[in-house]
Amino acid sequence: MADRTLLVLGCASVTPHGRDQMRRLSDQARRRGVHVLGADTAANLAKADLIGLVGETVAVDVHSPAAVREWAATRVDVGAVLTFREMCVESVAAAASALGIAGNAPDVVHTIRTKDLCREALRSWGFRQPECAVVVDADEARAFLARTRGPWVVKPRDGMGSVGVSLVDSVDALPAALALLPAGVPFLVETFVTGREFSAEGLFIGGRPTVLALTAKTTGAGFVETGHRMPADLDDALARAEVERAVTAVGLTHGVFHVEFWVDGTDVVLGEVHARPGGDFIHAMVEHVRPGLELYGALMDDLFGEPPLDLPAVTAAAGVEFLVLPPGEVLSIRGWDDVLADPAVIAADLSVRPGDVIGPVRGSADRHGVLVVGGPTAAAVERTLRRLADTVSVEVAENQA
Repeated sequence: MADRTLLVLGCASVTPHGRDQMRRLSDQARRRGVHVLGADTAANLAKADLIGLVGETVAVDVHSPAAVREWAATRVDVGAVLTFREMCVESVAAAASALGIAGNAPDVVHTIRTKDLCREALRSWGFRQPECAVVVDADEARAFLARTRGPWVVKPRDGMGSVGVSLVDSVDALPAALALLPAGVPFLVETFVTGREFSAEGLFIGGRPTVLALTAKTTGAGFVETGHRMPADLDDALARAEVERAVTAVGLTHGVFHVEFWVDGTDVVLGEVHARPGGDFIHAMVEHVRPGLELYGALMDDLFGEPPLDLPAVTAAAGVEFLVLPPGEVLSIRGWDDVLADPAVIAADLSVRPGDVIGPVRGSADRHGVLVVGGPTAAAVERTLRRLADTVSVEVAENQA
């Protein structure tokens, strides 16, 4: 049997959902007798409180596959490796390859991390995809708009959290979109896909993908996600089959996956494919809707070669709502303690305080709070979210500029 040491790259998360994932993983590892080795940058480790969550830590540039591969060659005791962090997925593949343990192939993970390469791979396997081009400047972007039908989406080639993503409905809107991107770096322009947005949350077990739940999404300005509901309100057989076929086609073989997609009429159009769990407390929702499921425990079992356990059925519902406030100064907050005390609350976090001056929300990290609740049914979840929204009052003196 492989050594029972689990390497977690990017263990020192600063996000509320990242910290919750680390806590759940640590608890589930302890129940399995797994020793957790946490790795992160020296700067991140210095800021994190990992007492009781990991058995030891190591400082390494977890965002560099080359650095992680070189370090992994010195650790013969590691039997499994994983991450929650998008910027670490290529490093996980590099570590698994260097150690000769279960993991996805590095070239496969590089492909799905690079949005245009993933689009082309999916298209080659017959999956419907938006038209897409890598461009280097405004002239090339305008040429793409001229030969395709809009509206269009402009975004970074390998970004995350909706940062730098813009919807463009005409060539006149291009300059504002390009201003949100780093200068001198190639970027993507693609045709906009209509339809409702969803994601699939899944896990490879014995080399076979299993979709554990489908998530319905709501978004605000700049495609920033403002809410999630699970299970999604759609006939899910087609979506599940399409996602499971897609992750197999692109070459994934291990770990948790998170796949974004749209439903356009009766068609499923695949979006981004991720070799890590969904953010925004989606992991907590998955465990809630399948009572008894230990998501990271099931992943550890698979990576260590343990026989799989039967998956608990979906018998509950969950929802996430984000607090998105207008720019200005926060004057007062009322009712938050009552929210924290509510038994239906799975998790909650408020990132603003009276006196804070807040700006516009341009990415996921800019949102001002999150509320995660569970219930026996989708209707019960909606009632709870409405009730708690009425409980909290945040007064903001809005900027008049």
